[in-house]
Amino acid sequence: MVLSRIGRQLACIVLSWACAQPAWSTPRDLFFVTQLFPPFITEDAAGKPDGGLVLVLQEACRRLSWRCTVQVMVWKRALLMISLGEADGLVLAQDTPERRAVMDLSRPVLTSSYGLYARNGNPLRYRQPADLSGHKIAVYGPSVSQSSCEKLVQGVPGIALTVELDPQTVLRKLSAGRYGNEAVAFSNDDVARYWIRRDGLSNLHQLAEVKTLAYLYGFTRSRVQPGMLDEFNRALDEMCRDGSLQKLAAPSGIRPVACR
Repeated sequence: MVLSRIGRQLACIVLSWACAQPAWSTPRDLFFVTQLFPPFITEDAAGKPDGGLVLVLQEACRRLSWRCTVQVMVWKRALLMISLGEADGLVLAQDTPERRAVMDLSRPVLTSSYGLYARNGNPLRYRQPADLSGHKIAVYGPSVSQSSCEKLVQGVPGIALTVELDPQTVLRKLSAGRYGNEAVAFSNDDVARYWIRRDGLSNLHQLAEVKTLAYLYGFTRSRVQPGMLDEFNRALDEMCRDGSLQKLAAPSGIRPVACR
């Protein structure tokens, strides 16, 4: 009888320990969506998602024993899948009210900025948003870039805003004079440098840097389990402290945020 009682006690202890373990401590399959957004998100020679944000995610998932897959798609579809709860997370998010409405956000991972771009010879000098009065501005959208651009010029008279489907089109058309010789483009600076170098758009230059920003990961609130985001952030912090985050970001020429 004593042995039986001890056996029951041991069984209760084991059962209690098992129940106390978080659901995410066992390997999990997580599905992330995103868009091509070089240099942050690219594709390798085999067509698989690549780039700094993807590599950092994959390493964090490896450390957590999560099986994370990333699918590249049209941005509108990616956001729709998040809003419908059909994906676990978003690669390439900013801390905005729109994203916080449906997602829990990770700690910032990579830092960047928004800037204004013009053709060489454009006489415009930028010091404040009012200097853009009467000018055409091209931007990629719908996107946070478009929202940031609209906030920048809110209340400025005479602004003609043109929205294109991707940043490459914005810069190519600006370079070709399609918007007029005195038009400007609003773009992520790292993205603009990538396409200017990639497409040989040597007649473009940065007019001004107007806003700093940070990119992070979004976890779909309807699918994330308690504790998962804290564990993910701890993995990112560990990667920052041991230099892994910086090493993974370096080949893309992008900058990690400071370690916490």
